[in-house]
Formats: sequence, structure tokens, C-alpha cells
Amino acid sequence: MRFEALILLLCLSHTAAADREAVEVAEQLIVQPDVWAEVRALRDLVVDQRAELNVLKTRLTSTENELQTIRTNTESSKVAFSAALTDSGLLGPFNTDTTIVYSNVFTNIGKAYNPVTGIFTAPVKGVYYFRFTGMDYRSAVHMGAALYKNNQRIMLTYEINVNNGYFEHMSNGVTLELEKGDVVFLRLPANKGLYDNNESHNTFSGFLLFTL
Repeated sequence: MRFEALILLLCLSHTAAADREAVEVAEQLIVQPDVWAEVRALRDLVVDQRAELNVLKTRLTSTENELQTIRTNTESSKVAFSAALTDSGLLGPFNTDTTIVYSNVFTNIGKAYNPVTGIFTAPVKGVYYFRFTGMDYRSAVHMGAALYKNNQRIMLTYEINVNNGYFEHMSNGVTLELEKGDVVFLRLPANKGLYDNNESHNTFSGFLLFTL
């Protein structure tokens, strides 16, 4: 009986020790952090931050494009020119309508007016104002000028000099809505003439009022 009791006591002691060890292992497992869970959390954080970074990059690119557009529009909206026929002497009459080239440029902000061709090209869509003046002294030749938008004649202005040998002047102006690339120029009508000297009596001017 004593031997059997000793065996039973040893078994109970071993079982208790095993139970305590199992409890300690379980406690360690409970206390030990879930490494894979942390890895997954870090991965999700990186994914979220990458998505936010892509959004920020898109916004930055959009902002840069808007600033570039604003800068370009601001520069394009600075449009004004004025030119004359200084020292041209007698101009016309010719048998056909002839584009008038105002080669003596006073102002050409935006470089929209071409002093070689006499043609103004609208750099942006907007409303523009144009004005021209003319002069001649010949009674036998009527002076005149026609303003064109593209191939459309907008206005024809002419004057008859009834005082031979005296300077007669004319002028006119118009406000036009232009698309980008539209052209405006003046033509000397057939059988009409102009005269200029170093006093710049014949001028062609224009400027952008506002963009559309």
C-alpha cells in the first residue's frame, strides 16, 4: 500500500507540474504579440500612405498645370500695338485692293502685329479694339482704307479732298470679338490713295480689352 501511494503521489506531482508548464506556455503565447498581425498592419499602413501620396502627386501636378495655364494666359493677355506709314510718301492708287503694311512700329506688346505683312493675329480669344487714321492731300485721288477680319470686310472709310494741296484726314475704329488665330488688317481699296511723311499721319493701332 505504501508503494502504491508513493506512485500515485509522484503521478499527481508530475501532472501538476505539467499543468503548471502548460499554463505558463499559454500565458506566454497570450502575452507574446502577434508578429504577423503587426506585419499586416504595417503593410496596410504603407498601402494607405502610398495611396495618399499618389493623391498628393495628382493634386500637385494639377496645381502646377493650373499655374502654368494662368501664367500663359497672363502673358498672352498683354496685347497692344501701334504702327505707322512714316516716310512712305505717296501710297497708291493701285488697280486692286492692297494690304497696307504699317512698318514703323511704336508699340508691339505681345508681338501679335507683324510689321512685315501688316497683319495682326489674335493670340487669345477675346474682345479687341482697333483704330486707324489716314491722310492725303490729292484732290484727284480719294483716300480710303478698309478694315478686314479674316476675309470679311468690316468697314470701309474714305474721304474726298476738295481742297487740293491741303492735308485731309480720316479715322475710324471698331471693337471686334476674335477667336485665337483670327487676323485683322487694313487694305487700300483700288483707285484710292494715302500719303504720309515723318509726322506719321497714317496709323494702325489695337489692343486686347479682355479675354473670353
